[in-house]
Amino acid sequence: MKELTRAVLIERLLAWQSEQLASEAMWLWALEQRAQSKPSDVAVRDALDMLCGIPDDLLLPEDAEVMLDALHNPLDQADLSSNLLWNYADMIDHVGRRQALSADPFYGPYCGG
Repeated sequence: MKELTRAVLIERLLAWQSEQLASEAMWLWALEQRAQSKPSDVAVRDALDMLCGIPDDLLLPEDAEVMLDALHNPLDQADLSSNLLWNYADMIDHVGRRQALSADPFYGPYCGG
C-alpha cells in the first residue's frame, strides 16, 4: 500500500483551493486515496477523512486553508492539528451552506437534510 504524504496532500489542497480542481474531483480523489493509500501521519489521516466528507459536510475550497494550516504544523504537534481540523468542522454554518448550495449541481443533492 502506498503512502499518502503531506506534500502530496498539500499539493492537492492548493489545487482545490485555487479552483484548479473541482470539489467533486477532490472528493473522488480523497476516496481513492483512502482506499489505496496509508496516511503518513495523523494530520494527513484527519485531513483526508474531512475530504472524504466533502459533499455530506458541504466543505468548500475555502475550507482547504484550515487543512493546510494543520498540515503545516510540525509532526510533534499532531494533537494540535487534529483539534484544529475537528473544531473547525464543528464551526461550519451548515444551514447557511445548505441554502447557498441547494442549486449547485454537485452539492445540491446533499442539501436536503
